[in-house]
Amino acid sequence: MNARSLLWLRAGRVFWHVMRGVVTAFWVLPWADQRLRGHLIQNWARQLMHLLQITVDLQQGHMPEPGTPPFILTSNHISWVDIFVIHSACPVRFVSKAEVRQWPVLGWLAAKTGTLFLHRASRRQTATIGREMEAVLRGGDCLGLFPESTTSDGSGVLPFRTSLLQPAVRMETPVLPIALHYSLTSGGANPHIPFVGDMTFAQSLLMVLTSPPSRANILIGAMIRPTPHEHRRELALQLENTTRNLLNAWMSALRGGIAAHRAPETAPGLPDAPPSDARPTGIPYPVPAHWNPDVDPTPTSARK
Repeated sequence: MNARSLLWLRAGRVFWHVMRGVVTAFWVLPWADQRLRGHLIQNWARQLMHLLQITVDLQQGHMPEPGTPPFILTSNHISWVDIFVIHSACPVRFVSKAEVRQWPVLGWLAAKTGTLFLHRASRRQTATIGREMEAVLRGGDCLGLFPESTTSDGSGVLPFRTSLLQPAVRMETPVLPIALHYSLTSGGANPHIPFVGDMTFAQSLLMVLTSPPSRANILIGAMIRPTPHEHRRELALQLENTTRNLLNAWMSALRGGIAAHRAPETAPGLPDAPPSDARPTGIPYPVPAHWNPDVDPTPTSARK
């Protein structure tokens, strides 16, 4: 089967999976309790990752178990794929920019799965979203935020904005910082995933559909518990630094893993052989056993 046929086959499978999600969101989610709702969203996201040939790996920790007290999850932001990667590991209700609501089908699905939509240009809307976030947390649901408020190519972490962190400070809600990194089987970053610049959603979707098999690495930090007297700027800076350290340490360890798995040394004067990706399917790319993001961060990556 040629590349064009494979593309149409994958696109068709994704389309029917999305349609199944629409049916579930319309007929089942409105009457589902919190636990069933989370299970359905997580299972659907995991199947989507399988169709997109993305293996999700949890690194350096674990996600809280279902039924734990509400928390807010924060992450760097690379693509619309991030939402489904996170859902596959831990279903949360996201706060997203209002433009997402206008995306065909996916915007409607986002609304049906409990996404809160924010009009960034309106300060009044920010205050309203803050009250809605507090109501969600009181109701027992967890929230997901992308404090960078935009996407990047994934090579670094942009400054975290503070406005959406006020509910965490006011309610002393625990915050779980994670970092996302997409890699190919060779260990290098996957250039098909970032949704950046002037790229349209259709262009991004085509890039993802034509991507070779890849890995979404979820790097999990320690839970941070805001104090009553802490300013949201302090919390934002702590989360930003933790996310950056997680990402930089992982990328440093990954580069070390690639170097350690090179082919045998070549003769003097000849270029090194390319990295080998021969490894058992389903095993995360090896990283040094001594890696610790808290004590071994690499220098900060250049920001966009």
